[in-house]
Amino acid sequence: MPTNSKALAELGPECLFLAWAPRSLGAPRSQVLANELGIEEQHFIYLTTRRGLLFAPWKYAYQAVRTLLLLFRKRPRIVLVQSPPSLAVLFVYLYCALTNSRYLVEAHSAAFQYAYWTRPRWLYRFLARKAITTIVTNKEFQQLVHRSGGSAFIVRDIATTFPKAKSYPLHGSFNVVVVSTFSSDEPLREVLEAAADLEEVQFYITGKKAYASRELLASAPGNVHFTDFLPDASYYALLSSSQAVMCLSTRDHTMQYGACEALWLGKPIITSDWPLLRAYFDKGTVHVPNTSAGIRQGVREMKEHYHQYDAGIKELQIAQRQEWHEKAQALARLVHKATQASQRD
Repeated sequence: MPTNSKALAELGPECLFLAWAPRSLGAPRSQVLANELGIEEQHFIYLTTRRGLLFAPWKYAYQAVRTLLLLFRKRPRIVLVQSPPSLAVLFVYLYCALTNSRYLVEAHSAAFQYAYWTRPRWLYRFLARKAITTIVTNKEFQQLVHRSGGSAFIVRDIATTFPKAKSYPLHGSFNVVVVSTFSSDEPLREVLEAAADLEEVQFYITGKKAYASRELLASAPGNVHFTDFLPDASYYALLSSSQAVMCLSTRDHTMQYGACEALWLGKPIITSDWPLLRAYFDKGTVHVPNTSAGIRQGVREMKEHYHQYDAGIKELQIAQRQEWHEKAQALARLVHKATQASQRD
């Protein structure tokens, strides 16, 4: 059994990661998980990033055929598949059923929080039961999988090392990056209202500006900068050059991957005051209500006691890196046990 975090590296091409998304837009947590487990075979299958009933039948039909062709050509014994979309899991299951192979599901919060990813329920439950395990971020989601009759394995975060980034041009002495995709659960209006009273702080809101409303963009005070979509090198340079990283959500049970990135870059965090986030980010972090007053007070707290939070995030890195190594080894044991069982069948 491997002793480092590349716990599945010894399987080589027999282990494959699959996502129905472009590499540049696919959920980064799944990619980091595959990288840190040592899965080198990584495939991103998609026809278009457009959504809606007009595109879905053609898109999913194309991706289903491409998936089956890829899997039967590569013949992996283990497939790690990203969910959502849940249809990706279905076609991985079909391959595994025909070849006596096994699969794991790397499930994100949307896979549990949006009804269209969990319907029809009978199929959702069936696929959960057939997986080696479904990798989730918290106990709430673990219990949902258990109620479906499946196995669930909690991985709150994946320790990773980012390449050393170049500096990013910033405008102030105290700079806060607001990690955003302009999703409906992000309290960005409250961020702008808080920023208007924090003229001494510069804010950088990431994410593709085309997804933001004109009203939101027009209402930003002068100390708020919309970066638009950034390539990885520029994005990590921005985070590395800042003093703190802000990641907010109005949805409970949602792990903030931007906050995870900040952790492994050694940057103090401002995030929403949910139990999941408070439990994991218990050092180097200010937890705030999703209100303009709460965000404003949280930024002031971070600025006034910055050295304390800067030291705390380094302590959190050490603790969570150890947790990840333990999780990686336990996950590898699950996979090896499943492959041995399938060989006996």
